Amino acid sequence: MKHLYLASALAATPALAKDPDPCGKDLVCASAPTTVAAAMMRAGYQALVEQDDLGDPKINSAANGYKFQVLFYGCDAHKACDSLQFYVGFTPDPVRDAAYANEWNGKKRFSQMSIDKDGGPRITYDVATIGGLTAKNFADVLDWWTTLLGESGKFSDDHPAAPAPPAKPASAKPDPVKA
Repeated sequence: MKHLYLASALAATPALAKDPDPCGKDLVCASAPTTVAAAMMRAGYQALVEQDDLGDPKINSAANGYKFQVLFYGCDAHKACDSLQFYVGFTPDPVRDAAYANEWNGKKRFSQMSIDKDGGPRITYDVATIGGLTAKNFADVLDWWTTLLGESGKFSDDHPAAPAPPAKPASAKPDPVKA
Protein backbone atom coordinates (compact mmCIF):
# COMPACT_ATOMS: atom_id res chain seq x y z
CA MET A 1 0.00 0.00 0.00
CA LYS A 2 2.92 2.37 0.70
CA HIS A 3 4.00 2.05 -2.92
CA LEU A 4 0.58 3.19 -4.14
CA TYR A 5 0.86 6.42 -2.13
CA LEU A 6 4.37 7.05 -3.40
CA ALA A 7 3.30 6.44 -7.00
CA SER A 8 0.35 8.79 -6.54
CA ALA A 9 2.58 11.49 -5.10
CA LEU A 10 5.05 11.17 -7.94
CA ALA A 11 2.31 11.28 -10.55
CA ALA A 12 0.98 14.50 -9.01
CA THR A 13 4.39 16.20 -9.17
CA PRO A 14 4.42 18.76 -11.99
CA ALA A 15 7.08 18.52 -14.65
CA LEU A 16 9.72 21.20 -14.51
CA ALA A 17 8.71 23.67 -17.16
CA LYS A 18 11.14 25.49 -19.39
CA ASP A 19 10.53 28.53 -21.55
CA PRO A 20 11.87 27.60 -24.99
CA ASP A 21 10.25 30.56 -26.75
CA PRO A 22 11.95 33.95 -27.00
CA CYS A 23 10.64 36.69 -24.73
CA GLY A 24 7.73 38.41 -26.47
CA LYS A 25 7.61 42.09 -27.31
CA ASP A 26 6.90 44.28 -24.26
CA LEU A 27 7.08 41.31 -21.86
CA VAL A 28 9.31 40.76 -18.84
CA CYS A 29 11.04 37.36 -18.88
CA ALA A 30 13.70 35.67 -16.77
CA SER A 31 14.99 34.29 -20.06
CA ALA A 32 15.92 37.87 -21.01
CA PRO A 33 17.48 39.55 -17.93
CA THR A 34 17.63 42.94 -19.66
CA THR A 35 13.80 42.97 -19.81
CA VAL A 36 13.69 42.52 -16.03
CA ALA A 37 16.26 45.28 -15.46
CA ALA A 38 14.50 47.63 -17.89
CA ALA A 39 11.12 47.06 -16.21
CA MET A 40 12.67 47.74 -12.80
CA MET A 41 14.25 50.98 -14.04
CA ARG A 42 10.95 52.10 -15.64
CA ALA A 43 9.36 51.56 -12.22
CA GLY A 44 11.99 53.80 -10.62
CA TYR A 45 14.39 51.21 -9.21
CA GLN A 46 18.08 50.85 -9.83
CA ALA A 47 18.94 47.61 -11.59
CA LEU A 48 22.55 46.55 -11.93
CA VAL A 49 22.78 43.30 -13.93
CA GLU A 50 25.66 41.06 -12.86
CA GLN A 51 26.39 37.35 -12.44
CA ASP A 52 26.05 35.29 -9.27
CA ASP A 53 28.75 32.93 -8.01
CA LEU A 54 27.49 30.17 -10.34
CA GLY A 55 27.50 32.38 -13.44
CA ASP A 56 23.72 32.89 -13.59
CA PRO A 57 22.33 36.42 -13.98
CA LYS A 58 21.41 38.50 -10.94
CA ILE A 59 20.23 42.06 -10.46
CA ASN A 60 21.25 44.26 -7.54
CA SER A 61 18.75 46.89 -6.46
CA ALA A 62 17.27 48.64 -3.41
CA ALA A 63 13.90 49.73 -2.04
CA ASN A 64 12.52 50.97 1.28
CA GLY A 65 16.06 51.42 2.59
CA TYR A 66 17.05 47.79 1.92
CA LYS A 67 19.46 46.43 -0.68
CA PHE A 68 18.11 43.33 -2.40
CA GLN A 69 18.86 41.00 -5.28
CA VAL A 70 16.80 39.48 -8.05
CA LEU A 71 18.21 36.01 -8.67
CA PHE A 72 17.54 33.98 -11.82
CA TYR A 73 16.60 30.29 -11.60
CA GLY A 74 15.88 27.43 -13.95
CA CYS A 75 18.70 28.54 -16.20
CA ASP A 76 20.15 26.44 -18.99
CA ALA A 77 23.90 27.12 -19.30
CA HIS A 78 23.43 30.42 -17.41
CA LYS A 79 20.81 31.56 -19.96
CA ALA A 80 17.19 30.86 -20.81
CA CYS A 81 16.12 31.13 -17.15
CA ASP A 82 12.48 30.51 -16.28
CA SER A 83 11.96 32.16 -12.90
CA LEU A 84 13.06 34.95 -10.57
CA GLN A 85 13.64 35.13 -6.86
CA PHE A 86 13.61 38.45 -5.05
CA TYR A 87 15.98 38.05 -2.10
CA VAL A 88 17.03 40.09 0.93
CA GLY A 89 19.18 38.93 3.83
CA PHE A 90 19.52 40.74 7.15
CA THR A 91 22.42 40.92 9.58
CA PRO A 92 21.49 38.88 12.66
CA ASP A 93 21.07 41.71 15.15
CA PRO A 94 19.50 40.28 17.19
CA VAL A 95 19.89 36.62 16.27
CA ARG A 96 16.53 35.14 15.24
CA ASP A 97 15.15 31.61 15.32
CA ALA A 98 12.73 29.41 13.42
CA ALA A 99 9.77 30.55 15.54
CA TYR A 100 10.35 34.12 14.32
CA ALA A 101 10.41 32.97 10.67
CA ASN A 102 7.38 30.72 11.18
CA GLU A 103 5.35 33.63 12.53
CA TRP A 104 6.23 35.73 9.45
CA ASN A 105 5.43 32.82 7.11
CA GLY A 106 2.08 32.23 8.80
CA LYS A 107 1.04 35.82 8.09
CA LYS A 108 2.54 36.49 4.66
CA ARG A 109 1.07 34.95 1.55
CA PHE A 110 3.64 35.65 -1.16
CA SER A 111 6.96 35.50 0.64
CA GLN A 112 9.00 33.09 2.66
CA MET A 113 11.33 33.84 5.55
CA SER A 114 14.10 31.53 6.64
CA ILE A 115 16.94 31.89 9.11
CA ASP A 116 20.53 31.50 7.93
CA LYS A 117 23.19 29.59 9.91
CA ASP A 118 24.19 32.80 11.74
CA GLY A 119 20.63 33.59 12.87
CA GLY A 120 19.97 36.24 10.21
CA PRO A 121 16.52 36.39 8.59
CA ARG A 122 16.23 36.02 4.81
CA ILE A 123 13.10 36.86 2.85
CA THR A 124 12.41 35.54 -0.63
CA TYR A 125 9.63 36.00 -3.15
CA ASP A 126 9.58 33.64 -6.15
CA VAL A 127 7.99 34.38 -9.51
CA ALA A 128 7.77 32.14 -12.60
CA THR A 129 8.01 34.06 -15.87
CA ILE A 130 7.34 31.34 -18.44
CA GLY A 131 5.53 32.99 -21.33
CA GLY A 132 6.50 36.41 -19.97
CA LEU A 133 4.86 38.87 -17.60
CA THR A 134 3.18 42.02 -18.81
CA ALA A 135 4.62 45.32 -17.64
CA LYS A 136 1.54 45.81 -15.45
CA ASN A 137 1.89 42.36 -13.88
CA PHE A 138 5.62 42.86 -13.22
CA ALA A 139 4.91 46.29 -11.69
CA ASP A 140 2.51 44.50 -9.32
CA VAL A 141 5.26 41.97 -8.47
CA LEU A 142 7.59 44.88 -7.62
CA ASP A 143 4.87 46.53 -5.54
CA TRP A 144 4.31 43.33 -3.54
CA TRP A 145 8.05 42.93 -3.01
CA THR A 146 8.64 46.49 -1.83
CA THR A 147 5.62 46.25 0.47
CA LEU A 148 7.10 43.09 1.99
CA LEU A 149 10.44 44.85 2.49
CA GLY A 150 8.72 47.71 4.29
CA GLU A 151 6.74 45.30 6.45
CA SER A 152 9.91 43.42 7.43
CA GLY A 153 11.18 46.37 9.47
CA LYS A 154 7.87 46.78 11.29
CA PHE A 155 7.72 43.02 11.90
CA SER A 156 11.20 43.11 13.43
CA ASP A 157 10.28 46.08 15.64
CA ASP A 158 7.06 44.36 16.76
CA HIS A 159 8.93 41.13 17.59
CA PRO A 160 11.95 42.01 19.69
CA ALA A 161 14.22 39.10 20.45
CA ALA A 162 13.91 37.55 23.86
CA PRO A 163 16.75 38.55 26.13
CA ALA A 164 19.50 36.00 26.43
CA PRO A 165 19.31 33.92 29.58
CA PRO A 166 21.76 35.01 32.24
CA ALA A 167 25.04 33.17 32.30
CA LYS A 168 25.25 30.46 34.93
CA PRO A 169 27.74 31.23 37.65
CA ALA A 170 30.80 29.05 37.67
CA SER A 171 30.34 26.30 40.21
CA ALA A 172 32.88 26.29 42.97
CA LYS A 173 34.41 22.90 43.43
CA PRO A 174 35.72 22.11 46.88
CA ASP A 175 39.43 21.56 47.13
CA PRO A 176 40.25 17.90 47.14
CA VAL A 177 41.04 16.55 50.56
CA LYS A 178 44.71 15.85 50.91
CA ALA A 179 45.62 12.65 52.66
